[in-house]
Amino acid sequence: MRLDEGTEVVSNYGSVEAEYEALVDGVGVVARNWPDTLRVRGEDRVTYLNGKVTCEIAGLGLGEGAYGFVLDAKGHIQADTTIRVLEDSVWLELPAGQGPRLLDHLKRFIVIDRVQIEPLKGLMPLTLVGSQARAALELVFEPALLPDRPWRVRHLAIERESSGEVLVSSDGRWGVPALTVWPPAADAEALVSRLLDAGRPFGARLVGYQALDRFRIEAGIPWFGRDFGEANLPQETGEDEAVSYSKGCYLGQEVVARLHYRGQVSKFLCGLAIDLDEVPCPGSVLSLEDRQAGTLTSATFSPRLGSVVGIAMLQRRAAEVGTRLDLEGGGRAKVVRSPSSA
Repeated sequence: MRLDEGTEVVSNYGSVEAEYEALVDGVGVVARNWPDTLRVRGEDRVTYLNGKVTCEIAGLGLGEGAYGFVLDAKGHIQADTTIRVLEDSVWLELPAGQGPRLLDHLKRFIVIDRVQIEPLKGLMPLTLVGSQARAALELVFEPALLPDRPWRVRHLAIERESSGEVLVSSDGRWGVPALTVWPPAADAEALVSRLLDAGRPFGARLVGYQALDRFRIEAGIPWFGRDFGEANLPQETGEDEAVSYSKGCYLGQEVVARLHYRGQVSKFLCGLAIDLDEVPCPGSVLSLEDRQAGTLTSATFSPRLGSVVGIAMLQRRAAEVGTRLDLEGGGRAKVVRSPSSA
Protein backbone atom coordinates (compact mmCIF):
# COMPACT_ATOMS: atom_id res chain seq x y z
CA MET A 1 0.00 0.00 0.00
CA ARG A 2 1.04 3.62 -0.48
CA LEU A 3 0.81 6.27 2.25
CA ASP A 4 -0.68 9.66 1.42
CA GLU A 5 2.75 11.26 0.95
CA GLY A 6 3.83 8.46 -1.40
CA THR A 7 5.85 6.04 0.73
CA GLU A 8 5.30 2.37 -0.14
CA VAL A 9 4.73 0.18 2.93
CA VAL A 10 3.83 -3.46 3.49
CA SER A 11 0.13 -3.59 4.28
CA ASN A 12 0.22 -7.06 5.85
CA TYR A 13 1.99 -10.41 5.73
CA GLY A 14 -1.11 -12.51 5.25
CA SER A 15 -3.39 -12.03 8.25
CA VAL A 16 -4.06 -8.62 9.78
CA GLU A 17 -5.93 -10.31 12.63
CA ALA A 18 -3.00 -12.58 13.54
CA GLU A 19 -0.57 -9.67 13.32
CA TYR A 20 -2.81 -7.58 15.58
CA GLU A 21 -2.94 -10.41 18.13
CA ALA A 22 0.86 -10.55 18.16
CA LEU A 23 0.93 -6.86 19.09
CA VAL A 24 -1.63 -7.40 21.85
CA ASP A 25 -0.44 -10.63 23.47
CA GLY A 26 3.04 -11.34 22.16
CA VAL A 27 5.48 -9.43 20.01
CA GLY A 28 5.14 -7.92 16.57
CA VAL A 29 8.24 -7.18 14.50
CA VAL A 30 7.63 -4.15 12.29
CA ALA A 31 10.04 -3.17 9.51
CA ARG A 32 9.32 0.56 9.62
CA ASN A 33 10.59 1.84 6.30
CA TRP A 34 8.42 4.96 6.49
CA PRO A 35 10.00 7.31 9.10
CA ASP A 36 12.42 9.96 7.88
CA THR A 37 15.47 10.65 10.03
CA LEU A 38 17.74 13.68 10.19
CA ARG A 39 21.18 13.75 11.80
CA VAL A 40 22.44 16.97 13.39
CA ARG A 41 26.14 17.32 14.04
CA GLY A 42 28.47 20.11 15.06
CA GLU A 43 29.57 21.80 18.24
CA ASP A 44 26.33 23.74 18.75
CA ARG A 45 23.94 20.92 17.85
CA VAL A 46 22.20 20.58 21.24
CA THR A 47 21.90 24.33 21.89
CA TYR A 48 20.64 24.93 18.36
CA LEU A 49 18.03 22.15 18.44
CA ASN A 50 16.83 23.11 21.91
CA GLY A 51 15.71 26.39 20.37
CA LYS A 52 13.76 24.64 17.60
CA VAL A 53 11.75 21.98 19.44
CA THR A 54 9.14 22.05 22.21
CA CYS A 55 10.75 19.41 24.43
CA GLU A 56 13.74 19.95 26.70
CA ILE A 57 16.91 18.44 25.26
CA ALA A 58 19.62 20.72 26.68
CA GLY A 59 19.75 18.64 29.86
CA LEU A 60 19.75 15.25 28.17
CA GLY A 61 22.77 13.03 28.62
CA LEU A 62 24.41 10.66 26.17
CA GLY A 63 21.98 7.94 25.17
CA GLU A 64 18.89 9.84 26.31
CA GLY A 65 16.03 11.23 24.26
CA ALA A 66 12.67 12.97 24.21
CA TYR A 67 9.47 13.33 22.21
CA GLY A 68 8.44 16.77 20.99
CA PHE A 69 7.22 19.02 18.20
CA VAL A 70 8.91 21.24 15.65
CA LEU A 71 6.87 24.46 15.30
CA ASP A 72 6.80 27.51 13.08
CA ALA A 73 6.91 31.06 14.48
CA LYS A 74 3.12 31.07 14.93
CA GLY A 75 3.17 27.94 17.06
CA HIS A 76 1.80 25.59 14.40
CA ILE A 77 3.14 22.03 14.33
CA GLN A 78 5.50 21.31 11.44
CA ALA A 79 6.07 17.72 12.59
CA ASP A 80 6.36 15.63 15.71
CA THR A 81 9.76 14.12 16.38
CA THR A 82 11.59 11.63 18.53
CA ILE A 83 15.00 13.01 19.48
CA ARG A 84 17.93 10.79 20.42
CA VAL A 85 21.26 12.10 21.73
CA LEU A 86 24.28 10.12 20.54
CA GLU A 87 27.98 10.66 21.14
CA ASP A 88 28.70 12.81 18.08
CA SER A 89 25.23 13.71 16.80
CA VAL A 90 21.54 14.10 17.57
CA TRP A 91 18.95 12.14 15.59
CA LEU A 92 15.48 13.41 14.76
CA GLU A 93 13.02 10.71 13.76
CA LEU A 94 10.20 12.28 11.72
CA PRO A 95 6.89 11.23 10.14
CA ALA A 96 6.90 9.67 6.70
CA GLY A 97 7.89 12.04 3.91
CA GLN A 98 8.59 15.00 6.19
CA GLY A 99 12.39 14.83 6.13
CA PRO A 100 13.09 17.14 3.15
CA ARG A 101 10.62 19.78 4.34
CA LEU A 102 11.94 19.75 7.92
CA LEU A 103 15.52 19.82 6.67
CA ASP A 104 14.76 23.07 4.80
CA HIS A 105 12.84 24.42 7.80
CA LEU A 106 15.68 23.81 10.25
CA LYS A 107 18.44 25.00 7.91
CA ARG A 108 16.62 28.29 7.43
CA PHE A 109 17.45 29.33 11.00
CA ILE A 110 21.17 28.54 10.95
CA VAL A 111 23.07 31.82 11.16
CA ILE A 112 26.34 31.49 13.04
CA ASP A 113 25.50 28.18 14.68
CA ARG A 114 28.12 25.49 14.21
CA VAL A 115 25.78 22.75 13.08
CA GLN A 116 25.35 20.51 10.06
CA ILE A 117 22.01 18.88 9.30
CA GLU A 118 21.66 16.02 6.83
CA PRO A 119 19.32 13.12 6.03
CA LEU A 120 20.28 9.87 7.75
CA LYS A 121 19.86 7.15 5.16
CA GLY A 122 20.69 3.49 4.81
CA LEU A 123 19.06 2.22 8.01
CA MET A 124 15.98 0.04 8.46
CA PRO A 125 14.38 0.46 11.90
CA LEU A 126 12.96 -2.84 13.15
CA THR A 127 10.49 -2.13 15.95
CA LEU A 128 9.32 -4.81 18.36
CA VAL A 129 5.96 -3.93 19.90
CA GLY A 130 4.00 -6.00 22.41
CA SER A 131 3.86 -7.29 25.94
CA GLN A 132 6.75 -9.69 25.24
CA ALA A 133 8.92 -7.37 23.12
CA ARG A 134 11.56 -6.87 25.79
CA ALA A 135 11.63 -10.56 26.68
CA ALA A 136 12.32 -11.43 23.04
CA LEU A 137 15.15 -8.89 22.75
CA GLU A 138 16.74 -10.19 25.93
CA LEU A 139 17.54 -13.38 23.98
CA VAL A 140 19.44 -11.35 21.38
CA PHE A 141 21.12 -8.64 23.47
CA GLU A 142 22.56 -8.46 26.97
CA PRO A 143 19.40 -7.92 29.09
CA ALA A 144 21.01 -5.54 31.58
CA LEU A 145 22.18 -3.26 28.76
CA LEU A 146 18.87 -2.82 26.95
CA PRO A 147 17.40 0.70 27.23
CA ASP A 148 15.18 0.69 30.29
CA ARG A 149 13.18 3.90 29.84
CA PRO A 150 11.35 5.56 26.91
CA TRP A 151 13.47 7.36 24.34
CA ARG A 152 16.78 5.95 25.62
CA VAL A 153 19.27 4.50 23.14
CA ARG A 154 22.27 2.17 23.38
CA HIS A 155 24.90 0.67 21.08
CA LEU A 156 24.71 -3.09 21.76
CA ALA A 157 26.33 -6.24 20.43
CA ILE A 158 23.99 -8.61 18.59
CA GLU A 159 24.16 -11.76 20.70
CA ARG A 160 26.53 -11.57 23.58
CA GLU A 161 29.61 -12.98 21.88
CA SER A 162 29.30 -10.69 18.84
CA SER A 163 31.78 -7.89 18.20
CA GLY A 164 29.41 -6.10 15.82
CA GLU A 165 27.17 -3.43 17.33
CA VAL A 166 23.81 -1.98 16.43
CA LEU A 167 21.76 0.87 17.88
CA VAL A 168 18.79 -0.14 20.05
CA SER A 169 16.25 2.44 21.25
CA SER A 170 13.32 2.26 23.64
CA ASP A 171 10.13 3.90 22.40
CA GLY A 172 7.32 5.54 24.37
CA ARG A 173 3.64 6.27 23.67
CA TRP A 174 2.62 2.68 22.81
CA GLY A 175 1.39 1.70 26.26
CA VAL A 176 3.24 -1.62 25.92
CA PRO A 177 6.97 -2.40 25.63
CA ALA A 178 8.38 -1.15 22.32
CA LEU A 179 12.02 -1.21 21.27
CA THR A 180 13.66 -0.48 17.93
CA VAL A 181 16.81 -1.99 16.45
CA TRP A 182 18.53 0.16 13.81
CA PRO A 183 20.55 -2.08 11.45
CA PRO A 184 21.87 -1.09 8.03
CA ALA A 185 19.18 -1.86 5.45
CA ALA A 186 21.43 -4.51 3.88
CA ASP A 187 21.47 -6.44 7.18
CA ALA A 188 17.79 -6.04 8.01
CA GLU A 189 16.50 -9.28 6.47
CA ALA A 190 18.97 -11.44 8.38
CA LEU A 191 18.25 -9.60 11.63
CA VAL A 192 14.48 -9.96 11.14
CA SER A 193 15.00 -13.73 10.96
CA ARG A 194 17.09 -13.63 14.12
CA LEU A 195 14.46 -11.59 15.96
CA LEU A 196 11.63 -13.87 14.85
CA ASP A 197 13.58 -16.94 15.95
CA ALA A 198 14.27 -15.40 19.36
CA GLY A 199 10.66 -14.33 19.71
CA ARG A 200 9.10 -17.64 18.63
CA PRO A 201 8.32 -18.71 22.25
CA PHE A 202 6.41 -15.45 22.62
CA GLY A 203 4.40 -15.73 19.39
CA ALA A 204 6.55 -13.29 17.43
CA ARG A 205 5.57 -12.53 13.86
CA LEU A 206 6.11 -9.90 11.19
CA VAL A 207 3.54 -7.13 11.39
CA GLY A 208 2.48 -4.83 8.56
CA TYR A 209 1.16 -1.29 8.54
CA GLN A 210 -2.54 -2.20 8.81
CA ALA A 211 -2.28 -4.08 12.10
CA LEU A 212 0.03 -1.46 13.61
CA ASP A 213 -2.38 1.29 12.57
CA ARG A 214 -5.30 -0.59 14.17
CA PHE A 215 -3.29 -1.05 17.36
CA ARG A 216 -2.29 2.62 17.65
CA ILE A 217 -5.84 3.90 16.97
CA GLU A 218 -7.19 1.57 19.65
CA ALA A 219 -4.51 2.88 22.03
CA GLY A 220 -5.44 6.49 21.19
CA ILE A 221 -2.06 7.40 19.69
CA PRO A 222 -2.43 10.27 17.19
CA TRP A 223 -0.17 10.39 14.14
CA PHE A 224 1.02 13.49 12.32
CA GLY A 225 -0.61 13.73 8.90
CA ARG A 226 -3.55 11.61 10.03
CA ASP A 227 -4.93 13.08 13.24
CA PHE A 228 -3.14 16.42 13.40
CA GLY A 229 -0.99 18.47 11.09
CA GLU A 230 0.39 21.87 10.18
CA ALA A 231 -2.85 23.67 11.04
CA ASN A 232 -2.73 22.50 14.65
CA LEU A 233 -1.19 23.82 17.86
CA PRO A 234 0.55 21.51 20.36
CA GLN A 235 -2.16 21.74 23.01
CA GLU A 236 -4.78 20.53 20.53
CA THR A 237 -3.09 17.13 20.30
CA GLY A 238 -3.22 16.21 23.98
CA GLU A 239 0.42 15.12 23.79
CA ASP A 240 1.44 16.88 26.99
CA GLU A 241 4.82 15.17 27.34
CA ALA A 242 5.93 16.78 24.07
CA VAL A 243 5.99 20.31 25.48
CA SER A 244 8.18 21.80 28.20
CA TYR A 245 6.81 24.96 29.82
CA SER A 246 9.97 25.60 31.83
CA LYS A 247 12.71 25.51 29.17
CA GLY A 248 14.22 28.55 27.52
CA CYS A 249 13.08 30.23 24.33
CA TYR A 250 12.25 28.17 21.25
CA LEU A 251 10.57 28.84 17.93
CA GLY A 252 6.82 29.27 18.49
CA GLN A 253 7.13 29.36 22.28
CA GLU A 254 5.31 32.68 22.71
CA VAL A 255 2.08 31.30 21.26
CA VAL A 256 2.35 28.01 23.14
CA ALA A 257 3.06 29.73 26.46
CA ARG A 258 0.24 32.24 26.00
CA LEU A 259 -2.25 29.45 25.42
CA HIS A 260 -0.95 27.53 28.41
CA TYR A 261 -0.98 30.35 30.93
CA ARG A 262 -3.67 32.71 29.69
CA GLY A 263 -5.90 31.05 27.16
CA GLN A 264 -7.45 27.85 25.90
CA VAL A 265 -7.47 26.12 22.58
CA SER A 266 -10.82 25.77 20.86
CA LYS A 267 -10.48 22.13 19.80
CA PHE A 268 -8.93 18.87 21.00
CA LEU A 269 -8.16 15.36 19.82
CA CYS A 270 -10.49 12.93 21.58
CA GLY A 271 -11.20 9.22 21.59
CA LEU A 272 -14.50 7.89 20.27
CA ALA A 273 -16.59 4.79 20.78
CA ILE A 274 -18.57 4.48 17.56
CA ASP A 275 -21.94 2.72 17.32
CA LEU A 276 -21.61 1.30 13.82
CA ASP A 277 -20.91 -2.10 12.28
CA GLU A 278 -18.82 -0.61 9.47
CA VAL A 279 -15.73 1.53 9.98
CA PRO A 280 -16.54 5.11 8.91
CA CYS A 281 -14.21 7.06 6.65
CA PRO A 282 -11.74 9.57 8.08
CA GLY A 283 -12.97 13.07 7.37
CA SER A 284 -16.54 12.25 8.32
CA VAL A 285 -18.24 15.15 10.08
CA LEU A 286 -19.41 14.82 13.69
CA SER A 287 -22.34 16.95 14.90
CA LEU A 288 -23.78 17.98 18.25
CA GLU A 289 -27.31 19.34 18.42
CA ASP A 290 -27.43 19.63 14.62
CA ARG A 291 -24.27 21.76 14.49
CA GLN A 292 -20.92 20.59 13.16
CA ALA A 293 -18.68 19.81 16.13
CA GLY A 294 -15.64 18.13 14.65
CA THR A 295 -14.11 15.67 12.23
CA LEU A 296 -13.22 12.00 12.48
CA THR A 297 -9.48 11.61 11.86
CA SER A 298 -8.93 7.85 12.32
CA ALA A 299 -11.16 4.82 12.90
CA THR A 300 -10.82 1.06 13.12
CA PHE A 301 -12.58 -2.04 14.39
CA SER A 302 -11.22 -3.14 17.77
CA PRO A 303 -11.31 -6.93 18.23
CA ARG A 304 -10.56 -6.53 21.94
CA LEU A 305 -13.59 -4.28 22.46
CA GLY A 306 -15.76 -5.85 19.78
CA SER A 307 -16.68 -2.43 18.41
CA VAL A 308 -15.55 0.42 16.19
CA VAL A 309 -13.35 3.06 17.82
CA GLY A 310 -11.75 6.23 16.56
CA ILE A 311 -9.95 9.50 17.10
CA ALA A 312 -11.51 12.88 16.27
CA MET A 313 -10.64 16.55 16.39
CA LEU A 314 -13.56 18.07 18.30
CA GLN A 315 -14.60 21.57 19.25
CA ARG A 316 -14.36 22.36 22.96
CA ARG A 317 -18.14 22.27 23.40
CA ALA A 318 -18.23 18.66 22.19
CA ALA A 319 -15.06 17.33 23.80
CA GLU A 320 -16.31 16.39 27.25
CA VAL A 321 -16.12 12.65 28.02
CA GLY A 322 -19.56 11.08 27.66
CA THR A 323 -20.85 13.53 25.03
CA ARG A 324 -22.83 11.78 22.29
CA LEU A 325 -22.40 12.93 18.70
CA ASP A 326 -24.08 12.24 15.38
CA LEU A 327 -21.86 10.87 12.65
CA GLU A 328 -22.20 11.95 9.05
CA GLY A 329 -24.00 9.27 7.05
CA GLY A 330 -25.65 7.78 10.12
CA GLY A 331 -24.55 6.33 13.42
CA ARG A 332 -23.63 7.73 16.80
CA ALA A 333 -20.35 8.20 18.65
CA LYS A 334 -19.53 8.74 22.31
CA VAL A 335 -16.52 10.75 23.46
CA VAL A 336 -14.17 8.65 25.60
CA ARG A 337 -10.88 9.38 27.32
CA SER A 338 -9.16 6.89 25.02
CA PRO A 339 -10.55 4.42 22.48
CA SER A 340 -9.14 1.57 24.58
CA SER A 341 -11.30 2.71 27.51
CA ALA A 342 -14.50 2.53 25.46
